[in-house]
Amino acid sequence: MTEVHVFGVMGARATAPPTTRAIVDGDLAAIVQDAASTRVAAAQLLRAHSRILEAAAAEATVLPVRFGTAMADDAAVVEQFLRPQHDELAARLAALEGKVQLTVKAFYEEEALLRGVVAASPSIARLRERVRALPEAAGYYERIRLGELVGAAVERAREQDAALVLARLEPLAAAALREPPSTPDCAVNAAFLVERGQVDAFSRAVSALGAELAERMRLRYLGPLPPYSFTDDETAREAAWA
Repeated sequence: MTEVHVFGVMGARATAPPTTRAIVDGDLAAIVQDAASTRVAAAQLLRAHSRILEAAAAEATVLPVRFGTAMADDAAVVEQFLRPQHDELAARLAALEGKVQLTVKAFYEEEALLRGVVAASPSIARLRERVRALPEAAGYYERIRLGELVGAAVERAREQDAALVLARLEPLAAAALREPPSTPDCAVNAAFLVERGQVDAFSRAVSALGAELAERMRLRYLGPLPPYSFTDDETAREAAWA
């Protein structure tokens, strides 16, 4: 028996990406790869997992399976994963048919953000000037208060900017999901489920938005990707772990 890593689920007629193979059961197929006989670093495995899913998604609709999912052999993939969950997997795959994920992240230009916060709040501007005039020790509590006010203002700005991005792009998507900021300077982190035929229009909208917001933030646009953010993780949890 050869242990196999499971990457995702696709329709039985789809072609598995290079270096992988398909285990077919009825109208479904699992994308798998035989486990390496030598130990491989986790980071390398994660990159390979992503590359395989992205290659699959370039050609077909794919339902990603959580990284690290492994099963004892081909028979286990069919008997413990594909067959018992057939109806659920087929329904999820059908819901994703013809769609890909496009991810938009926006990162603040720190100096521009702080200028905007100070300009929008006279109370912050006054406290900032007062703190600047005080000795280090004497201004301790005022600096704490200033940090709290600036932090709250940044959170308000983040909410407003996320709402703006979603309002512009969500009409072009079948679904949208706002995710937690990936870094402290992250203004927006949102995933969009988009019909393949709408990808070009969506990309143009992202480009226009990036130009509009360029003075305050920079956009990072990823995709097309497998629909990671729109996959119920129960799919992965039902699979056996090696």
